[in-house]
Amino acid sequence: MRATATPTLFTLESQPAWGRAALLDDKDGKLVLFFEHGGRRVFIKSQVKGLQAVELWDDEARTVEARLRGKHPHGGAAKKPAKAKVARPLVAAFPSFEAQVRWFETFFPGGFAGEKFVSEERGAPEAKGKKGYKTAAIKLAQERLSPERLASATPEETFEVSKKLLGLTNLVFPLEGPIPFTSMKEEDRAAFVAALGELLHGEGAHGPRFEKFASSVRIWDAAGQGRKVTWPLATLLQALYAPAQHTFVKPTVFEQQALLLNLTADKHAPVTSTAYERCLEVARKTSERLVAAGHLPRDLMDVYSFIWRSHKEQPAA
Repeated sequence: MRATATPTLFTLESQPAWGRAALLDDKDGKLVLFFEHGGRRVFIKSQVKGLQAVELWDDEARTVEARLRGKHPHGGAAKKPAKAKVARPLVAAFPSFEAQVRWFETFFPGGFAGEKFVSEERGAPEAKGKKGYKTAAIKLAQERLSPERLASATPEETFEVSKKLLGLTNLVFPLEGPIPFTSMKEEDRAAFVAALGELLHGEGAHGPRFEKFASSVRIWDAAGQGRKVTWPLATLLQALYAPAQHTFVKPTVFEQQALLLNLTADKHAPVTSTAYERCLEVARKTSERLVAAGHLPRDLMDVYSFIWRSHKEQPAA
């Protein structure tokens, strides 16, 4: 069993600008939460709507929760900075890839075609919006980001479609995707759309097109300071449009997956084409090993789900 439970963080659907929240109290029919940008809020438990758990890696969840509790005057005093420690070598969550596959087979009966995987990770083709999950998002991306649609749409229309895709699934956290994306200035949006079209449909090496696209995502924080593009923002749209060729990246779990495959992926690597190619190699190798083990992912989006869910669940060693 785990020594420490992963804290659950939340977002409120009607107030995305408040950011993530730590649960401070749950008693007498009331919920007390502290939001990153919305502060302390009290809700009547039976009446609150749109409160959603946020999907985070264990270490990240603990870090965010500790920071939020440190902000709150009744959440306990923030701890003094710990002394620098010698970095420990990375240890894979599974003893082997075969053990990871066994976990997958137990957790998702029927594998990629099983009812649980389709319901939780893929979504049904006929479902709409977030109920369709990745299937609906892929369909929308392939329809609205095709060469023909990009040629006929205005830059603002394509920008709005991109924003919708960022929020259509649970792949990108609101504070990593739709919220900062909206901060892109109108004068920068045409360049973003042009770089997106070149990324998806341009000719020549992928690397320069990827880096040009990443640099076109010019976003800002509340203080007007420029923010660096995140891996989810840089990789989602191409992964939805061409899921057989490209992967969505969350670097922490890709670093873990690389350990199982004797490959290299650094979670601290900046968004560059070289770092992306390493992550893509991890996804492709994982796909090959899954097929060899008798499982048939539809595309690299299924492979991403396999990587994310297996590492997110943090099985006991």
